[in-house]
Amino acid sequence: MSRRRVSSARGGGVDSVTLAETSRPRHDGVRKIDHVAMAVHDADASSQWFEEVLGLQRIHDELVHDVGLRLLWLAPADATAGIGEASFQIVQPLGPGAIADFLAQKGEGLHHVCFAVDNAEDFLRSRGQMGGIFTGGYGLPCAFLRAAPEGIAIEIVQREHPAS
Repeated sequence: MSRRRVSSARGGGVDSVTLAETSRPRHDGVRKIDHVAMAVHDADASSQWFEEVLGLQRIHDELVHDVGLRLLWLAPADATAGIGEASFQIVQPLGPGAIADFLAQKGEGLHHVCFAVDNAEDFLRSRGQMGGIFTGGYGLPCAFLRAAPEGIAIEIVQREHPAS
């Protein structure tokens, strides 16, 4: 078996065989990027640029009172109503909470990247991160991972597997 060294941005290297041997099995992992989210003060004002300049269309607009947020999803006009497609989410706080705190500290901008998994509880348990599951947009089970690279929040959402 050939060994090759993969360089990282921090100047070190990772042996690809060692990496493969220590990586978690991928069968219980992420299936796709679900959405990328931006935190804003006013979802309507923020979505206007994405709609006018990029031609995105609104595919879902929802108030999630349990977490105190308005979630507005945008996707390319030719997307099949967002089904199976990655989307862009605009998150607006309805009052005090984590998103309002984020906006006060960092201002508007990228908040998180969300990945779809088959089972949120199993995914979290297998990674030693149990807890924190909440009902998010579309009424789906969601959770934010406790640790994330480079300060970007990572969310998972439980989506029914297309084969089921």
